[in-house]
Amino acid sequence: MRLYYSASRSFARVLLGVLAGVTIRGLERLPRSGGLIVAANHISFWDPPLIGSVIPRETHFLAKEELFETPVLGPLIRGLNAIPIRRGTTDIRGLTRAIDALKRGGAVLLFPEGSRMRDGVLHPARPGVGLLAVHADVPIAPCYISGSNPTAKWVLRQERARIDFGPERDWRDWAGRDSDLTPGRELYQRIGAAVMDGIARLRGERQSAPHGAA
Repeated sequence: MRLYYSASRSFARVLLGVLAGVTIRGLERLPRSGGLIVAANHISFWDPPLIGSVIPRETHFLAKEELFETPVLGPLIRGLNAIPIRRGTTDIRGLTRAIDALKRGGAVLLFPEGSRMRDGVLHPARPGVGLLAVHADVPIAPCYISGSNPTAKWVLRQERARIDFGPERDWRDWAGRDSDLTPGRELYQRIGAAVMDGIARLRGERQSAPHGAA
């Protein structure tokens, strides 16, 4: 892990841990090496730094292209392995960079829904998560985050962020090994739908956990 990334990650983890009171489950399920997609729901601007700061390895993530034009934020996120992606279109250049990072054995944090869903409801995945997994031939680990948007409640300790990681699975298992595995939109959508089901299961496990459990 690069020194700059390691220092930034440690700083973010301590700061956000104090502010958001982050609790984590299932972190031991994530492999420490090899290409990996961590696929999470997306409800807040804070999701990338919250999740990225607890993953115990250097991680790439996709960010909308406009953020890179910001004087301070742009250079900061570039140094933290952000990959610019154009929204509203199939950005071949951005997707290729993500696939290259995965093929080199890197981890990519991805939000299958494509953008923030402030209503807290899990929405259908876009085909990107399946496309990346198939073309890079890497497994996908689901992740569920909650409590990342009420920042005022963090201060009052009325809410805290919670992050749950599920076990990685080969993309063929997400798709169904007995199904048609021919690359294409139908396959990518099937993988995305299965991953969102995996995230929903993590949500169910979190909600059924004893009150106050970490």
